[in-house]
Amino acid sequence: DKQLAVEDDTGSSLSRSNDEHMEVELLFEDYLLQIDEIHATVQDVQNQVTNTEEVVEIELDLMRNRIMRTELLLEMSALVIGAGAAITGLFGLNLISHVELHPTMFWIITASIVAMMSVMGIGLFSHLQMHNIL
Repeated sequence: DKQLAVEDDTGSSLSRSNDEHMEVELLFEDYLLQIDEIHATVQDVQNQVTNTEEVVEIELDLMRNRIMRTELLLEMSALVIGAGAAITGLFGLNLISHVELHPTMFWIITASIVAMMSVMGIGLFSHLQMHNIL
């Protein structure tokens, strides 16, 4: 075996054989391969985390859209009911119009308000569907 003289930090000479250098070199190569494997594993985990974040964001967007759609339907219902309540409130002002004396006028006005609310609700709903909002 060939002996190599190596000087350490203290200045003393150390002799190493070629086999020892090869062994150290093989250890370094093994460590390098392990580091590369760990690096690849870390990149895979990072990619999985990124993909999971994207999926969660998509699911949250979907849930937000559902909530917004439900909120829109509730607001639309409140608008329709509010319009009917406003008309009902006008008749509740206790003003004398002699309409209150008619025997079937209550049912005629009630049917008219319900019909108006239905037309208004169906119109709003179809408008939102036509524009792909719902």
